[in-house]
Amino acid sequence: MKMALLATLTLVVQVALGWPDSPAWLTAVLLPMVFVVGAPLLMAERRWPHFALLLGLAWDLVLEPVVGPGAIAWSASAVVLSFVVPLVADRSPRAWFAFGALGAGLMIVVRHLALLPLGLAAELTGHYLILSVVLTSLWCGLVGWMIALNLPTRWITHRAKKLR
Repeated sequence: MKMALLATLTLVVQVALGWPDSPAWLTAVLLPMVFVVGAPLLMAERRWPHFALLLGLAWDLVLEPVVGPGAIAWSASAVVLSFVVPLVADRSPRAWFAFGALGAGLMIVVRHLALLPLGLAAELTGHYLILSVVLTSLWCGLVGWMIALNLPTRWITHRAKKLR
């Protein structure tokens, strides 16, 4: 339930990034990618690609003209990351950054390929692909860094030392 609520919140913020008054480059950040990257990095359950499929369907309902291509793209990146991440021992923010880049690039390319037969695919430019990969990987790296800081545990330890 908590994951569904967080995913809904990120989709709402993703829609807000595309408002007319916001800078155009903000739409290149794929906020839900942290869920796709975080599940294998945090050693979550193996059924994560099923949740990514639901995330992609929600993405389609909120942001796409048709239902299907987003679900294909998000679940494809989740499946690939669930196979690639266990091969790497690193779970640092650098890994979040690197796998965020891999997931974003894969999601964008697969989404574009899924929209091609429908005639709905806009031209995929290298500039947009690079911008989206860089911004999404920075977002995932930031989330990984915040998780590595483990602020709640540090706060509890600080309060316990202060009370002694």
